[in-house]
Amino acid sequence: MDKRKVCIQRRSLLSNSERLLKEKAITNCVLPFLKGKIGIYIPIRNEVDVYSHIHNNFDLYIPKMLDDKTIAFYSDQEEKIKGKFSTIEPIGICEEKKLDVILVPVVGFFETYRMGYGKGYYDRYLKDSLALKIGLAFDVQEMVFDVKPTDIELDMIITESRILR
Repeated sequence: MDKRKVCIQRRSLLSNSERLLKEKAITNCVLPFLKGKIGIYIPIRNEVDVYSHIHNNFDLYIPKMLDDKTIAFYSDQEEKIKGKFSTIEPIGICEEKKLDVILVPVVGFFETYRMGYGKGYYDRYLKDSLALKIGLAFDVQEMVFDVKPTDIELDMIITESRILR
């Protein structure tokens, strides 16, 4: 079976109560790193949800797909619509280019490398970003995979039990 599918399936098998406990632990671990302008995602497909725990307390920016290769981050205060791939996106008026921290969704991880859904949106964006890059994942999503030259190493990955740097 495809490694992405395995990681997504592992994540999906967590019960709602397990997920909530793990997400609270991840949120508590990530809080000390949150400062300034924060890029964050609104979770889909059972991704780690930190957004619902912090969205009222920080200056947040969420990604919007601009085309088949590019994302940009816009204020979470903007009106939102359903985007491609069923993501929730801001309509996109005030783009923020200087984020201080970016919380990144993870399909699978190996050391401090993340496996995404395979389209490369985040890798292309993170390549030029000076922000602190933090992947959020459950322990069950850890899996050895081949790192490609286009994969951007994160500063850390936070799970419910540890911080990998």
